[in-house]
Amino acid sequence: MNEAQTNIKTVKAETNHSSGRYLQTLVSVQKFYLITYGCGDKFDIKLFKPIKNRMHTKPEGGLWGSPVDCEYGWRQWCEDEGYGDLSSKFKTNCIGNTLIINHLVDLNNFIWQKNDHCNDFPDYEKMLKSGVDIIYLTESGQRETRFSNPGLYGYDCESVLIMNPACILTR
Repeated sequence: MNEAQTNIKTVKAETNHSSGRYLQTLVSVQKFYLITYGCGDKFDIKLFKPIKNRMHTKPEGGLWGSPVDCEYGWRQWCEDEGYGDLSSKFKTNCIGNTLIINHLVDLNNFIWQKNDHCNDFPDYEKMLKSGVDIIYLTESGQRETRFSNPGLYGYDCESVLIMNPACILTR
């Protein structure tokens, strides 16, 4: 996990839970050096799609990557599973208000939505509106949240989701 915390702030955001109360989400400004596979040889802002919720643990849009120095990132997972496009890659620097998921209890900081079957899914649009630019799932966070309920099944390795393109420094 990146230890270069430069600022910590509290963000208020409304939840979709039946209580309707406000959730205090602790975020910190973090800087990342990421690698992204299968999206070309360099970042192109014109290809960045805005975050859109769907009834799944992962949203549509954003930019996904893994920290360059992580032990088990997207490349390793794809090689282990025989999945994914590793034919192109680019590296990106980014900095922004980051919600870090290092333990199961950190999911309490997510804003959740419910579908018709009462399943909880992250509300990425509300998190972005509340000031969360980046979500960082560490390797230990992935292990602890993969099969939890609610959880982040589908985040298969240490991952960084950039929801706000203004955070991307490398263009």
